[in-house]
Amino acid sequence: MQKEKPKHNEFDNIWEIRESGYPTKEQIQEIINDTTYMGTDISAPEVKNIGKAVIYREVENFIKTVLRKRSIRLPVWKIVIPSLTTNSGAIYYIVTYDDGYNFVFRGTFGYWGTGPHESALIEAIFENYGLQFEVRDADYLLQFFEEV
Repeated sequence: MQKEKPKHNEFDNIWEIRESGYPTKEQIQEIINDTTYMGTDISAPEVKNIGKAVIYREVENFIKTVLRKRSIRLPVWKIVIPSLTTNSGAIYYIVTYDDGYNFVFRGTFGYWGTGPHESALIEAIFENYGLQFEVRDADYLLQFFEEV
């Protein structure tokens, strides 16, 4: 029986990447079990602080930070920004906590580079933990950065 593509993947190819077998259960477990954790050290080159937002450059650290927090405001915002010239684009994942702090990761979609696989990893792990996505467009991203 063919699975139906989730609504939050309507505008990207992340579901197709996941259906092709990535990430495997072993890859997901490896990330979850890895004890290396950078946290939210704002002086680290892997993160950038903007107001009440921490932008992660390393997908594993973003995932681990989100999973260690207890009071997440659902849904996880998934901001899809398509390219004007190719069948690809950016995906910003924004997780907000009850204290108003936000954690952000920029993934991509399309068919080259590691970005789509990072996005697939985020979605596979977050869905495994019961986190839900709501898709927004680029206007929401601008509004988000004006408010933090």
